[in-house]
Amino acid sequence: MFVGHFAVGLLAKKNEDQPSLAMMFIAVQLLDLLWPVFILLGIETMSIDPGNTRLTHLDFEYYPYSHSLLMAIVWSLALGLGYFLFTKNKNGSMLLGALVFSHWILDLITHRPDLPLSPFTDIKVGFGLWNYPVVEIILELLIFGLGAFLYYKSPCFKRKIAFLLLMAFLLIVHLMNLFGPPPPDTMAVAWSANLMWLIVLWAWWIERKPPTRSSP
Repeated sequence: MFVGHFAVGLLAKKNEDQPSLAMMFIAVQLLDLLWPVFILLGIETMSIDPGNTRLTHLDFEYYPYSHSLLMAIVWSLALGLGYFLFTKNKNGSMLLGALVFSHWILDLITHRPDLPLSPFTDIKVGFGLWNYPVVEIILELLIFGLGAFLYYKSPCFKRKIAFLLLMAFLLIVHLMNLFGPPPPDTMAVAWSANLMWLIVLWAWWIERKPPTRSSP
């Protein structure tokens, strides 16, 4: 799942009193922001395996520090607590923590049984929706479309064209992931995954208030 995670962030943003959309995107994708770093450092491993599921070319061999149930809870608490220490926004902190954990729940639904419960056990879980591509694609696109529509109707952002371009970009990347050829190697996947920080910056820019013009 890719745009489905971002859809949760879009659906969660209802007013300007909440954390920024950039923070929402960090929260919903925190596990996938940590994962490529751990791959590059050799802490976690993956391989290219076309047909691993009917929708993916990747075999997530070992990623308990970014994607286990236990560590998802830890990362949820860490982001929520960190946000609270800087902002004193209790409700926003709880929301961000919940959004971090939402990533694991969505992965549980889509992944085959490759999600570890903790770094200290070999038990892995996953419901395998990726093996039912028509259902998964329709469901994920419907959620993404709903999130984009509701956010577009909200008063939270200042740059409508930039927002529409971001939604189009996310959709194109998602379709390339679904229907494109397998990536050349694992390092290419890890390095390209770090580009998600550009999406975070894009979301920050969308909500940034335009500078006020001084009167002559």
